[in-house]
Amino acid sequence: MILQLPRQIPLLLTSFAVTVLGIGGVMAAELPSPSAGEPPAAERREPNLKDACQGHFLIGTAGDFPTRYSEEELQLAREHFDIVTPENCLKPAPVHPGEDTWQFARPDALVDWCVDNHIAVHGHTLVWHAQTNDWFFRGGDKATITARLQDHIRTLVGRYRGKIQGWDVVNEAISDGGNAGTAQTENLRNSSWLQTLGPEFLTLAFRFAHEADPDAKLYYNDYGIESGPKHASSLVLLRRLIAEGTPIHGVGIQGHWSTSRIPYDALDQAISAYAALGLKVSITELDVTIRGESGGQFGRGFGGRGFGARGLGSSPPPAPQDLQAQADAYARLFSIFVKHQDAVERVTFWGLSDRRTWRFGQHPLIFDSQNQRKPAYQAIVDAVLHPDSETPAAPQAATPHPDS
Repeated sequence: MILQLPRQIPLLLTSFAVTVLGIGGVMAAELPSPSAGEPPAAERREPNLKDACQGHFLIGTAGDFPTRYSEEELQLAREHFDIVTPENCLKPAPVHPGEDTWQFARPDALVDWCVDNHIAVHGHTLVWHAQTNDWFFRGGDKATITARLQDHIRTLVGRYRGKIQGWDVVNEAISDGGNAGTAQTENLRNSSWLQTLGPEFLTLAFRFAHEADPDAKLYYNDYGIESGPKHASSLVLLRRLIAEGTPIHGVGIQGHWSTSRIPYDALDQAISAYAALGLKVSITELDVTIRGESGGQFGRGFGGRGFGARGLGSSPPPAPQDLQAQADAYARLFSIFVKHQDAVERVTFWGLSDRRTWRFGQHPLIFDSQNQRKPAYQAIVDAVLHPDSETPAAPQAATPHPDS
């Protein structure tokens, strides 16, 4: 007996099969209007991200590889990225918890894994107001604290000389907020480094790093410096460092944004302004959240940058329109980066996937929690490979977040 299926069933089965192919990790989304002679979209593969960006800039991810990463995650990193930033293990507190105590096991494993897989390493970070134990400043005069700073930097940079190609030497030294008055100054954060060594701590840090590895590319790294008074303060600071002969080679714009709050025009202008100083620019900690705040603040409901995967929890999945808004945002950002490819040296995502992110639950990256490509992946590849095509319009940031 032959059953006669309703006409809708075969159509539904066909639709389901196409959907499964479309979301598979190894298959790319369909491209519109293939030209004559091309294979069907379902039979084509989009290039890996690092191959798409080759010739434009390095493309990176952040993580303390390979420790506690699955083989699937490690393969994702190997396949798509040509540079890694250690997310946590090279920060002062984890690597140098006591004056005579160093913890090199995790950074050694990371550097060895990257060398074995022909992936470059960018070090993060030598000097920071956060995740720095107070022994650096305890019971010492200026000379003692300077010696501790020098020993920390020379030991760390010297250990990985020739294996780590560059460093975020000083991280987030400029105060948040600001106004027309502070924009005329460096507006440095009132950190323990500033209190004990004064503004000279930046100059010293760069000098010590250069002495330890003269070939390393040395960066100042911060969030919120692409716009507003904080951008103006960054120019004052960088001009001072350059005038003093400080061995600084680049500036890192962190790029912690949300889909509704990205200052595209200001970012475009900021890259030009930094390049005009003779500095390279890197987008160092890129993520674009679907929900949540914009900014790179440590803590304040975000947890803290650099603590790997959170539990999967019960965060609701993003709606299709949210994913499209994120894809449009990433496309517009990468169009700006390609425009400035002579100045932009590197673009690094802060995390590997929506599971491996400090902003878990806000779906900020281009791979989902199952390591599958999101619409943003395709949007980035299109923006890089077809820079002359029309980029989707996206809303400008309105009023900047008061702390970004």
